Amino acid sequence: MNRALILSLALALGGAGTAQAASSPVFSSVEPEAPARLERVVLIARHGIRSPTHDARSLEQETGVVWPSWPVAPGELTDHGRATLDAMMQGVARYYDLACTHNTSPCLGATPPFIWADSADDRTRESGQIMAHALSPGHEIMARSLAAGQHDPVFDAVTTEFVKQHHDQMAQDATQLARNDRLARPDSVNVGLAALQQLFAPQACETGQGPCFKTGLVVSEKKGRPSLGRGMTLAATLAENLMLIHAQSLDQTSDASVREAWVGKINPALLTTLLPVHDYLSRLVRRQGVAVAARSAVMADIIAHFMAGETIRLGDGSIVSPATRLLAFAGHDTTLDALAARYGLDWHFSDQPDSTAPDTTLAFEQWRDGKGQIVFRARVFHQSLQALREGKGGAAQPLSVTLTGRDLR
Repeated sequence: MNRALILSLALALGGAGTAQAASSPVFSSVEPEAPARLERVVLIARHGIRSPTHDARSLEQETGVVWPSWPVAPGELTDHGRATLDAMMQGVARYYDLACTHNTSPCLGATPPFIWADSADDRTRESGQIMAHALSPGHEIMARSLAAGQHDPVFDAVTTEFVKQHHDQMAQDATQLARNDRLARPDSVNVGLAALQQLFAPQACETGQGPCFKTGLVVSEKKGRPSLGRGMTLAATLAENLMLIHAQSLDQTSDASVREAWVGKINPALLTTLLPVHDYLSRLVRRQGVAVAARSAVMADIIAHFMAGETIRLGDGSIVSPATRLLAFAGHDTTLDALAARYGLDWHFSDQPDSTAPDTTLAFEQWRDGKGQIVFRARVFHQSLQALREGKGGAAQPLSVTLTGRDLR
């Protein structure tokens, strides 16, 4: 009989409990031996294209330049973001033949998928519903989540108690990361920082008037946790914001008189230079340290139990039954970074300098090969800079990812 995995989402504890540990599936670095049958898939996607989380006035105060206006409030999905995420998920649905058009048995889409979205913000909950619609041809399903604004440990299981217990180690980790950056910051990052400096405040590092992006990282406290700050952290955020401007086509308004001159300089070549700053800082602060494993612990446990064919009960009381063969999460770039760190994943794209851009989707697959053995694979679906801008789906073939992690737990 299948065991039920009961996830207690009591916010005071912020933890999760399991009835019993499921056996951990093992990944393979090679394709399953033919004739292979796909049995289960877990998808983890970043939400769609959004506006910057800071409003234009705040960004102007941080950078000294006027920023473009967005058609939505800070941090919200745009209509273009909705359409682009839908195009991405339609492509994923075709890749896995969720409409069951190829007459293969068993078809992954024969039973309705289950979609779980982070409750933290509107953009992620809405992205979950877009995924639910695109990934369930022939079925009418709703994405599920906790109540709006409620913390969901599925997406970040680092609790207040964990921080208290490991605060000193987290501070040591941050100090070491700052030291590593000071001693060995990659050339590509220095080039990106210099390009951002030239774009926003060419003289700021000499005059002190405006942001200086090349300054070293400094350890400070943020929301009770040791964190890294100073120039490069702002630079990483700005690089991401410029990519969002480009994806939303705000750099190509037909009336140049209402567009700031610096905005017109945004293009794929510039973004390819700038975004290594964002990727570098993400890998530095999100994929290293004592908190990395704790952050993704609840989601990893769910994935392992799902692959084992066990019943899962989530925090709102909804059930993922053993018959479900596609489980999908709508999350954030931080979610992708946390899982990449946990499983030893790494990926880069030739046509997309942001490795966790909006809509990027990580897939874990369970196959049964020609010898009856279970094989686990990982892939990443993504959209190029051009596809994000034009609202098109991703590449026809996802990127197969090399895993160095031993198992799904």
